[in-house]
Amino acid sequence: MLSRIIMFPFVIIAGYNLYQMVFDYRDHYPVIFIVCILIIAALIMIEPQINLWWVQKKPPKTDPGLKNFLYNYIPFYRGLPHQFRGEFESRLALNEYRFEIFSKTDKDLSDDLKTLCCIYPTILDFNRQMGLSKKFSRAAIYAHPFLSPLNMEEVHISELHTEDGLFVYTFEHLQLGFRSPDFFNIALYEPARAFLFMSGYREKLSPVCPESEEILRAGPYDQTKLKAFCGVFPDDPEALLIHHFFTFPEKIKELAPEAFELLVEIFGDYHVLSRNPVLF
Repeated sequence: MLSRIIMFPFVIIAGYNLYQMVFDYRDHYPVIFIVCILIIAALIMIEPQINLWWVQKKPPKTDPGLKNFLYNYIPFYRGLPHQFRGEFESRLALNEYRFEIFSKTDKDLSDDLKTLCCIYPTILDFNRQMGLSKKFSRAAIYAHPFLSPLNMEEVHISELHTEDGLFVYTFEHLQLGFRSPDFFNIALYEPARAFLFMSGYREKLSPVCPESEEILRAGPYDQTKLKAFCGVFPDDPEALLIHHFFTFPEKIKELAPEAFELLVEIFGDYHVLSRNPVLF
């Protein structure tokens, strides 16, 4: 990263002056050595800001494997015009750099998991640019359904901590949501809740949002099956509507046309256009 490149010459100068202090002492060597050490310490303190600025200026090239995953599993990305795909990739890379993952398992977590956590916050913020991924930039990953201070009565698979800007997921259920629409996607539902928390769109959606039981008619699972999968029933109808809008858009359009039009206004309809995608 850029910070290490800037730091390198000061490390060399400090090392040279330390060597000279030992074998050929001059009064100016300690001064130069101390100045270099102070500069290196300052660079270490502001290293994240320097590297973030550099990532914003020069986003890394997207790995072909990630492009292939996005194209095959993320309808929103597949429906983007080519020039917008590059912008999406750059924003995703920036959000990944900001994002922190805390493992609550006995295993180290791969960077791929960080990507999965960042995809839908990037999508939800793509049109509005509210800084969703700046506010919600951390995730805790559990190996199995868990109890927490928010819910000590039932094991569950995801949570949102608005004060801490933290998502909480279970490892396996997080991955399942990307494999098939037959599985509820907690990596979409919790960011949808975060989006509604940060924005004023809940008030606009609420009058046209159907009841949760009616929204579920657009998908393959009913309330009982969804509760069994999640541990607790996702009780945020507006967030559930956003989830189904991205997962089953045609069904939502039939079921709640007014809500569908409002969601298209907020998020765009690239995931709908993905049925006739623009090729690379």
